[in-house]
Amino acid sequence: MTNVKSKRILTFSIIAVLILSFTLLCFVACATEESALKEKYEQAGYDAQSFPFVKAAVDKELVDFAYHGLKNANSANVEQIFVITFNTIEDARTYYDAHISDKDKPNMIRQGRAVVYGSKDAVELY
Repeated sequence: MTNVKSKRILTFSIIAVLILSFTLLCFVACATEESALKEKYEQAGYDAQSFPFVKAAVDKELVDFAYHGLKNANSANVEQIFVITFNTIEDARTYYDAHISDKDKPNMIRQGRAVVYGSKDAVELY
């Protein structure tokens, strides 16, 4: 009987460790994606700006991650990028459908939970 009990405890311990490891991996993967995005745009000459939630007409509660980058701020060739990663794909679809024709949100694309718009080159870099 003790042998069966020991096996159960061992099995539950292994399952708990696996669940915790998977959860940690998910958090690290999300952080890595955000860091990689920021680094990609920084290397291309974009400076991170505070994200204009009101101007973008997006509810902060629906957003997992938002990035606004600006390049050539003091020239006639200003480039901007706005990246919004929503909590759900449905929120991303709803936002995309509602704003795809907005003139102040050019070159808009949607990929999964992310909606991206801005200068043509910046969106292509995404």
